[in-house]
Amino acid sequence: MAKGAATRKQLLKEPDQFITFSGKLIAFGRSNLKIILISTGILFSLLLALVTTRQISHWNENRASERVEKAVAKYSTALQDTNPQTAYDQVKTDFDDIFDQYGSKNAAKIARIIYGDISYHAGDADTAIAMYTHALDNFNQSPAVKNIVLSGLAYAFILKAEYPRSIHFFEMISADNEKTLKSGALFNLAWLYEAAGEKEKGAAMYQQLLNDFPESMYGDLVREKVSP
Repeated sequence: MAKGAATRKQLLKEPDQFITFSGKLIAFGRSNLKIILISTGILFSLLLALVTTRQISHWNENRASERVEKAVAKYSTALQDTNPQTAYDQVKTDFDDIFDQYGSKNAAKIARIIYGDISYHAGDADTAIAMYTHALDNFNQSPAVKNIVLSGLAYAFILKAEYPRSIHFFEMISADNEKTLKSGALFNLAWLYEAAGEKEKGAAMYQQLLNDFPESMYGDLVREKVSP
């Protein structure tokens, strides 16, 4: 756990303020969730480009890539007619088979991040954490992808109400020079610190967010928060 991370007891010290601001955060998150966390459709192509710079020629790698694309397409189609939980249930077997048969392939490594996102949206935080944790080992040397995974872990632990662990992963993002999802990490650290009663640390994160990312999608929400 990161040094200075708040205990859960501390996080419960000011419930009224936490609930009020969390309500705004949840409403904001529902409108921007695909931007805040991970998009399941375009993400596959994006991550594949980040992971490899040459054309994949090995048959098994190609096959794994095809299987992942089909699983993502199946999920996206199901999501149009159902809810995230039902769509998740419909692709569990598809992803399990991919991991069993092609677990060491690049496409399967990427699929763990995608499936972590799908699990998160379905409310299955434990599966999401398992997927992201595995992916963290795979992409530890790729800063942009690593931040995507760390952000996924942080959000999954919020879902489990394990706020100190969320703080730990958001702090890892905020402390790094890589800017991918850093504005979101600063924003979340600010309200988590504030909810823990660490108002000065929260205010510092809000100010850093405004200074470093003035055009961030969080800007108006933060300015409203810090305005006198």
